[in-house]
Parts: sequence; structure tokens; C-alpha cells
Amino acid sequence: MKIAICDDSEIDRDIISDFLRTYTTEKSIPVQLAEYEDGVNLLYDVEDGKYYDLIFLDIYMAQTHGMDIARLLRKNKYPGKIIFLTSTSDFAVDSYEVDAAGYLLKPHDYSKIRNMLDRIFDRTDVGGFQFSVRNTVYNIPYSELVYVESSNNVCILHRSDGSSYTVYQRLSDIEDKLNDARFLRCHQSYIVNMSYISKAGKQFELTTGDVVLIRQKSLKEIRNVYMEYCLKNKKQ
Repeated sequence: MKIAICDDSEIDRDIISDFLRTYTTEKSIPVQLAEYEDGVNLLYDVEDGKYYDLIFLDIYMAQTHGMDIARLLRKNKYPGKIIFLTSTSDFAVDSYEVDAAGYLLKPHDYSKIRNMLDRIFDRTDVGGFQFSVRNTVYNIPYSELVYVESSNNVCILHRSDGSSYTVYQRLSDIEDKLNDARFLRCHQSYIVNMSYISKAGKQFELTTGDVVLIRQKSLKEIRNVYMEYCLKNKKQ
């Protein structure tokens, strides 16, 4: 999980960073933290394609106003979660305008941050695949990425809602980025999310009605990986 902390107070950034490291260690969530003392630099990085699953954003900063930065992030189609940090509740109503995931009042308290993150993670699949298409950054939660197929030096990402995205990446590079046990490279042209498999024969039949090929010379080994996944996750 990638998290940005944007606050012009170094002390507050350090406190939030310590709280996040404690929380993610307790929950066994891999995390990468980035700190910003100015909202403009955060905005520039996101516009350049950097993705964060979650942004902690101070409202009152010397150079920028956090609410303005949040509006610009949403205008640029940033899809991640935003949690506001502030010393006053004056902008609590405005936070709904930018679909804020939370609103934390200073001084910071670990129990409040922990409870808020618990609520967010209860509603959100932790982890996802990030990519950009025409300067727009997308994030597909792992639970919604059904399978990836390689075709003519590009890859097509198939999502559970029926949508698909074409990205100019090698399948092996996407495989390296999908750091989650549910994904299986089952063919030179396919990666499948095993939670969507409904039948495993000489090919995988998916709950979406799609069919994913299996490398025939490794058929037994690949089916065994799938069966182990089913047993571990109690998949019927």
C-alpha cells in the first residue's frame, strides 16, 4: 500500500508516519510512505502518474489550502482515499464534496487513526494494480481484476464489471507487480485471478463466463497450485 502524508508541519508528518508504521505492522500490510510539506508538489506528482492508495492531507498549510488541493486531485480523476487533517471542524461539510474518507482533528491520537483505518479497510480491498492510460491514473483493486491477457505486445486487463483496459506493458512485468497470492501465471499469454475460477479442466472456466488457457505441458502443476489455493482459502 502506498500512502502520502501532506502537511507543512514536520512534527505532524513524523507523528502520522509513526502511527502508520505501527498500524501497518500490526495488520501485516506492506506500506510505502511519502511525505510532502506542500500540496502543490503532491499534486504535480499525482499528475505525473504517481499513485497513492491513501492521502493524509492537512487543510491549513502555509502555501496551499488542502481543500483546494483535494478538489484538483478529484478534477484530475485521482481515485484513491483522502483523509483530512486539521485543527478545526470548519470544513467537515466541504469534505463530502471531494468524497473524503475521513476527517481527523489535531492533536493526533493513535486510537482515532486506527479506528478510521479499520473502517476504511473494512470497505476496501487492500492492494490493487495501478497503471496509466492517456495521462489518467487508474487503480483496479485486486478483488476486481479477473485476468490479464497478452496480445500483440500489449496486455488487456479484464475487470469484474466487464470493462477492460489496454496497457503497453509486458505480461512478465505485470506479473512482477501483482504481488498477491491469488494471481497465477497459467499460460505464456495469461494471468488469472484464482478466486474467479469456477472449473479447472484443460482450461480454466471463470465465473464471468470467460475461458483462460492453461499451459498444457504444465497442466498438472498449475492445477495443483489452484487446488492448494482453494484449500488455503476454503474455496468451494
